Amino acid sequence: MIHMRMIRTNHINNRVTIIRPRNGSGDALDLKDRPTVSMIYHDGILQRVDGYEDTDGWSVKVFESKNPITSTDATMYHQDKPWFAQPAYGYHNVLVTTKDATPGMQENERWANLLVATQDRMRWLYDQVKVGYVIAFADMASKDIAEPHIQLVTLPTIPPIIKTEVEANRDLRNSTGACTMCQIIDKETDGKRQVLRSNSFVAICPWPPSSSYEFWIIPKKHSISFLRLTQVDLNDLAMLLRSTLGGLSETLPGVSFSIVFHLSSEKKRSARLHWHIEVYPDTRGPVGMGRGFGVSLCDISPEDAAKALSVASRKEWVNAVGVDL
Repeated sequence: MIHMRMIRTNHINNRVTIIRPRNGSGDALDLKDRPTVSMIYHDGILQRVDGYEDTDGWSVKVFESKNPITSTDATMYHQDKPWFAQPAYGYHNVLVTTKDATPGMQENERWANLLVATQDRMRWLYDQVKVGYVIAFADMASKDIAEPHIQLVTLPTIPPIIKTEVEANRDLRNSTGACTMCQIIDKETDGKRQVLRSNSFVAICPWPPSSSYEFWIIPKKHSISFLRLTQVDLNDLAMLLRSTLGGLSETLPGVSFSIVFHLSSEKKRSARLHWHIEVYPDTRGPVGMGRGFGVSLCDISPEDAAKALSVASRKEWVNAVGVDL
């Protein structure tokens, strides 16, 4: 039995698989454990402290995963063609904000603080050796919206889907001078697939969704670095995230979903793209065509999904701030 933590690559279809041996601890976090780092906002200043410190400001705890996808303890192992493999070396952090640490705080504020901490931790990770890309994602259920979390996993190379998006965007810019996402923004803003928009971002259901009720959140202006967002931008993004995820939960009660950040690599200047966030609801549709052939099946059109999500998301926004859009 192979217990080695490794990244395997199939160059026939560009598939990448990480082999992660199971351990007894599983993936669940114990919030009573001492975190690696805490992000604390105190006296008007964002402070990073080792472990955890009581404070009257907000706090985001940063834990090392108990069952990491990549690890700095990975065995140094390489294998060449036709079976390519390399060590799954890297870092796997989980950022958590809880009601206990932030009593009385609005949910959109927790999201904003989590995004600030995510920026800070990503900067730290990109400063480490053998980090080519930082994956940011979250697998949540409706009950998690009030206490959000984000996982950060580093890879030595850029993931296949991000690489494909970068190359497609580069080809389009070379031929037409246009950015793919900027074109989408121009076509979809105030259109029938728009879910909700704020000052700086717009949420839309994509023309060819991979799952029912899938939606994306995209910066309105051309933006290639999530790490350059200002506090105003992050507050705006947090409000839109909270409202649309709340709208999704109202539309599909009890739904589980994945949030995926499609970001540029901060180390490879050639791998730039107009970053965005994709949200995939778990609607338990057929998987054979999708996994085997890349052809997705959905039981609702993105236009009808956007209409339902828009109504519910607007209600969530109004409930949060009392101002209609």
